[in-house]
Amino acid sequence: MRTFTPRRLSKKTLGALTIALAAAVGAATATASTGGQGAPGGRAFTALPSKAPVYRVVQEGLTRDDAARLAEGLGVADDLLPNGAFEYVDAARFGQVPMKTVGQGADESGRPTVSQALDLKALAAIKPIPDSAALARAGRFLGLAALSRDFSAKPSISHTQIAITDKRGKVQQKRSLDTAVTYQLSLAGLPVSGQGAKLRITFASDGTVSQVSDSMRKIQSAGSVPIISQAAATAGCAALYGPGVKQLAPSLGYYLPALTADQASGKGSVKQILPAYTCNPTGGRGPQAHRLLPAVAGSSPQASVRATRDGASVSASATVSGGTPPYTYDWSSSTAVLSPDASSGPAVQYVSKPRGKATEAVSLDVTDANGMSATVSVPLPSNGTKTAKSVPGGGGFGILAVGPTDVGIENMVDEWQCAQDSANGFKSVMASHGISSAFDWRGWNAFEKDFKKGSLGGWDSTYVDNVDMQWYTGHGWPGGFTFKSSVDDTSIVPSDAQWGDRDLEWLQLESCEVLRDTTGTDDYFGRWGPTMDGLHMLNGFHTNAYCIGGGTGGDFAQYLFPQTFFGITIRPALTVRQAWASMALDKEPSGVVYRSMGPIGPGGITNIGDHFWGQGSVGPDISAASHIGYWSITGTV
Repeated sequence: MRTFTPRRLSKKTLGALTIALAAAVGAATATASTGGQGAPGGRAFTALPSKAPVYRVVQEGLTRDDAARLAEGLGVADDLLPNGAFEYVDAARFGQVPMKTVGQGADESGRPTVSQALDLKALAAIKPIPDSAALARAGRFLGLAALSRDFSAKPSISHTQIAITDKRGKVQQKRSLDTAVTYQLSLAGLPVSGQGAKLRITFASDGTVSQVSDSMRKIQSAGSVPIISQAAATAGCAALYGPGVKQLAPSLGYYLPALTADQASGKGSVKQILPAYTCNPTGGRGPQAHRLLPAVAGSSPQASVRATRDGASVSASATVSGGTPPYTYDWSSSTAVLSPDASSGPAVQYVSKPRGKATEAVSLDVTDANGMSATVSVPLPSNGTKTAKSVPGGGGFGILAVGPTDVGIENMVDEWQCAQDSANGFKSVMASHGISSAFDWRGWNAFEKDFKKGSLGGWDSTYVDNVDMQWYTGHGWPGGFTFKSSVDDTSIVPSDAQWGDRDLEWLQLESCEVLRDTTGTDDYFGRWGPTMDGLHMLNGFHTNAYCIGGGTGGDFAQYLFPQTFFGITIRPALTVRQAWASMALDKEPSGVVYRSMGPIGPGGITNIGDHFWGQGSVGPDISAASHIGYWSITGTV
């Protein structure tokens, strides 16, 4: 099984229009700075130890017996995944909003719709259990999880919250729907992050468990190793970014990659947990993920890449050494969509497919068995052969309805394999259920014009607003999201958009802060509400988000369909909103805040309960002219 390394994505500031797809979420997040505000600009560094502990993996995730004990102890279904992670969600209780059916109809393709309105009386009656009760019950969960003694776990409380506004976007009421306990983990006093560091439980208002995440390994201390200094880490982080990117001092911690067990055997490819620095870019030109840098010299692989372009034909090969074999290879192109099967070896061949004047470049992420990465990109503006060496670090963080159903994909971050993985995963899962991708534009081929309304010269009726569901991965800020190409320009802002007046129902933005509340008044309603003219739902993030190794798109798409085992349904299809929340809980680090929003129509009709077509009820389109308000549902990982 492949080990993936996440990349952390950073925000685009409104003034500078320099975007990155994740940034530090603050002290609450697992990779928050361990102290100090030193930066290359002359401020003093915080003293860090010259050595740090190393840990040996003795069990990769939960075994079948572990999962059975956990499920029985919590009174939930045994939702153990083959990689050893336990990810349970109760479709009937998790973040549920009380609704009542008020009518039926059909959409523009003749597919049946069910109109559901908010049941405000039942909503007012929801009383989540007290924080103290949740903490007490979570203590049993922590005991059942049987953490290795080297871990320290600090609980934090959060609530899934619904907000309801009037037509102007002014909030009329907010209510909590549940109570969740997330454990913030540390090793040797240093923060722990990654997909292999999930420990969370959610209680519905009746006290039952509605969601569980447990992706912990069992580890043992294996001594300590010298680590590079913060000054050396600063130089290493500078090499990972362009010359115009300013950075704060790197922060030291531990990254736990996704579990790699084979059939929940407790055995996988990850053998050691090593300390790592997180680079902290703050502004400048170019993409700015909060990327990982190995803290132990020589612990990451090194790659030398030779790439050749001959017209549209591109070939590249890599020689890799160092780190801990076996290696995972992930190639990507700035103009072509490479299938995972054809781009996962030490060499790659493909035909570039530029859209307009897109520039060709081939990139490689190589990851070793312990999740340590190195990255290299080779620009190929013309015919010829070029070579390049890697820089240590990287990572980071069948339809029953009437009428055609399809999806669209736009990913503008071609040089980050995590972003490619999101697009690939979403496309693959949808295809496995008979849902075709009408278009798939990556890197320089992704255009702002594809999202822009026709009255401004945009092509949304041909692309984004001509499919049922759209997936976007890229850089964002509260006022919009961006593109490398300038067709027509490099960013979509709310005034550019009018979505849903043709076809689009659900828009997913894997991007930082687009749905951020910047003033404490839920101002995102005023920004994005007017863009919805038949759009059912906009899914995004209040905080920065992470570009996760292995991607998030496949995880989101899987939740849209039932989970089966030997033909038996063990989890029904989730609603679109639940799928977005469950993806965030599975993939994003602690402290990330996810958000879904949509319009309210006459009689309180909403699309909160929408399923994907053919998997359950879907509400009607609500035109902009008929909006009487908006809703949002927000949760914290």
